[in-house]
Amino acid sequence: MYLDKKNNINWIFELKNKVPIFLDQLKNKNKPGFLKYSLSGDLYSEKENWGLGNTVFYVKILYILDLLKYLNSEEKEKIINFIRSFEDKNNIFYDPLIKRKSFIKEKLSAIKHFDFNNFWHKQIKIAETRQTISVLKLLEENFTVSDKFLLKTKKDIIKYLEKLNWENPWNAGSHLSTLLFFLYNSDLDNKEILVDEVLNWLENIKQMDGFWYKGNPSIQYKINGAMKIFTGFDAIKRKPVVDKKIIDQVLEATNDNHACDNFNIIYVIYHLNLVYPEYRKEEIKKFALERLENYKKYYYKDIGGFSFQKNKANQIYYGAKITKGLNEPDIHGTVMFLFGIDLISRILEVDKKLKFNYLEV
Repeated sequence: MYLDKKNNINWIFELKNKVPIFLDQLKNKNKPGFLKYSLSGDLYSEKENWGLGNTVFYVKILYILDLLKYLNSEEKEKIINFIRSFEDKNNIFYDPLIKRKSFIKEKLSAIKHFDFNNFWHKQIKIAETRQTISVLKLLEENFTVSDKFLLKTKKDIIKYLEKLNWENPWNAGSHLSTLLFFLYNSDLDNKEILVDEVLNWLENIKQMDGFWYKGNPSIQYKINGAMKIFTGFDAIKRKPVVDKKIIDQVLEATNDNHACDNFNIIYVIYHLNLVYPEYRKEEIKKFALERLENYKKYYYKDIGGFSFQKNKANQIYYGAKITKGLNEPDIHGTVMFLFGIDLISRILEVDKKLKFNYLEV
């Protein structure tokens, strides 16, 4: 093991006490269930009809920290009511402010990349619905997978997967993962057959280096795409069919531009380690410890939260500018880094002391 005085990780054991202090500063007394995205730099207040993602992140953080169970029935009901306020008649969840503020950017992106899958915000609605359903499950709330998002035949599934832009493996992998999530959580009689069809098709897109993509994406994008695909396997409670050669490539990568990059790489190495627990075991532990040192650069010890970017709160959420990007923590960075810390604690075998809960993405 690489745990010694030089590699002090004691700071992660303070998070259960410090992060709730940060979360309390994001709450709003005038609008139950609403939380700010960043500490002080949000461009929109509780007076706007927005904040679905913020509250979703809040619930996830409470779950990771094993604090969700301490919510009383009144607090829980307020959160559920706030989340349900973003549900339309088709059981689709989305934030109307995010849709409105990302309108122009989505159109320009579709034209630039000749990819019209999200021209009318559909892919964002799919992503937000998936994240919201995962949180409703944590809150033990009943939910219905929107019929508009369910593909019910093998033909429809193949058509959908082939239409995704696999030159951007993060985006394509994300939608494959969400497809698996919706199928698994549906009441379709043939859902297991359809899940197998998705996994069979996935093998067709696997390249010689073990990753899933088309074209020539960077190692960063390959890893981020693999992360999304692994979340799909996680959603259906299966281990990924993967080549150990990916481990060699991940251990040589950096991927530390922001919270998502930092999380994606540790998520991938964690799940690879589950498949090949003895392969380069000590090197993986060293890698995880080094990632943890990097995480500290995003942590605001006096406040109790993490920023999405180094010394800067995230500004863009699903294509919409929502903060000033100040030097302060935000709820998005906090949930991502806490999830990563949980995975690192498991790799370093200190998870029983840390006592975080594993979160399904």
